[in-house]
Amino acid sequence: MSFALSQHPTSALRSWRAVAPWITAGVLLVVLALHLTLDFPGHLTRIGAAASPAVATAVDVPPPSHGGPATVSVSESKLKAAGLTTDKVRAEELPSELGVAGRIEVDADRRVEVRSRAAGIVREVHAVLGQKVRKGDPLVTLDSPDVGTARLNLRARQRELLTARIEFEWKDKIAATVARLIPEIIKGVDPEVLEKEFADQPLGSFRAILLQTYSEFDIASHEEEKTLKLRGQDVIGEHPAIVAKHTRQGLQAKLFSMIEQARFDAEQQRRLADQARQLAESAVVDAGQRLRILGVDEDIQSLLDHAEQAQVAAKDEDVTAYRIEAPFDGTIITKTAVPSQRADPIDMLFVVADMSDVWVTANIPESDLAKIPSIEGGLVRLTTAAFPDRDFEARVLSVGALLDPTTRTVPLLAKTGNAGGFLRPGMFTRILFDGPTSEPALTVPAASLVEIEGRTAVFRPQDGPADAPSFTLRHVEVGRQVGDRVAVKSGLAEGDVVVAKGAFVLKSELILQNEADED
Repeated sequence: MSFALSQHPTSALRSWRAVAPWITAGVLLVVLALHLTLDFPGHLTRIGAAASPAVATAVDVPPPSHGGPATVSVSESKLKAAGLTTDKVRAEELPSELGVAGRIEVDADRRVEVRSRAAGIVREVHAVLGQKVRKGDPLVTLDSPDVGTARLNLRARQRELLTARIEFEWKDKIAATVARLIPEIIKGVDPEVLEKEFADQPLGSFRAILLQTYSEFDIASHEEEKTLKLRGQDVIGEHPAIVAKHTRQGLQAKLFSMIEQARFDAEQQRRLADQARQLAESAVVDAGQRLRILGVDEDIQSLLDHAEQAQVAAKDEDVTAYRIEAPFDGTIITKTAVPSQRADPIDMLFVVADMSDVWVTANIPESDLAKIPSIEGGLVRLTTAAFPDRDFEARVLSVGALLDPTTRTVPLLAKTGNAGGFLRPGMFTRILFDGPTSEPALTVPAASLVEIEGRTAVFRPQDGPADAPSFTLRHVEVGRQVGDRVAVKSGLAEGDVVVAKGAFVLKSELILQNEADED
């Protein structure tokens, strides 16, 4: 017994040495199989477009789970109405498919962090996390003293503009009236006629200056004329006539001086009033722009056109109310604003992102660069774990020109439409594109594929009488679609005949047949 016990380890060791090479070989084969099938993160994986013809073989398909038959018979008239056609499974050379792990991200060009440009207290929050908003929709309302001060300053500038416009309008009318009056005076129209004609016209101080001086000149002219007549009759001496003449000349000089001065003064007053009006308009524009700097959107042209509204606004306006609106159509992906919170310009209140398009990013290892064809600007396909039966199409925006020295990878950036909102930031995805090589694959028409109980299948015609055609449902595993044909990984063999056009009619008949059997 002791001898047997002492020799047992040696025998076991010899047995182990005998089988060890076979075990090692088996382990190596398993590791190699895993290496070929598993997709290690960050590395491109060659994804066969479909199994080769030697691998893809016909597989017997069990009947549907509800127990109904997998064969359907359809009348010849229905087949003719459906325009049923058949096609053969054929082998084609398809580009090899490469894949790399990627990640869905928000389009950085359509993502905005909403902040308050002026300090204030949150009065009311109008939006919630995940809400879809339109451009201009209110997000939050603050009470902001800075905005209130700027808004009051704007209203004061509007009132000043209103006064300046009234002043300019008055001076402009006076200048226009003076410009019409002066030619009439020069022509020598009777002062009484002029007084009546311009009685209701705005002249301001120029009425007394011009009309009074013109009246005095007219009296002096009549006095000179009367004096000259009396002098001609020797009724008076020479001196009164000379005095009357010089008096008329002095008043005439005074009149023309007044005319020149009135013409200049009236026009100058109009120019100064116009300048004051323009300065007042500039002050309103500046005040409106100050509000814009604080994030309050003001229509500058409306402020100028309706300056008179400042009188009413000053009484009823909530001057400290500061409403922040959505910058564009998008979705609120971050929300920190709460009522009574103090908001400073450095505080982020919301993040709004346009999710109609999203970015897809990936890092391609240096060792895999040679496998990537020139795809910049081209189309690639995406798959996700959330929607395994659906492919998404994306356009490559850029392939990095520089290699990251730390990770030894090159960044890839693509963009895809997301109108349905299926792709969400943070999702992992597979980016698939055609490789530089090709490989054989079995293909069928895309129209031949139907989905029954969540599985993809085709219909194959059965041998039988022509007046009672029947078709068998066969489940298949499909791969990528190229044009109007789809690669088949398993379930069919090369040369098999499948229904192309009319497969949907057969699917409907099969469903109706199974429902009738259940009843």
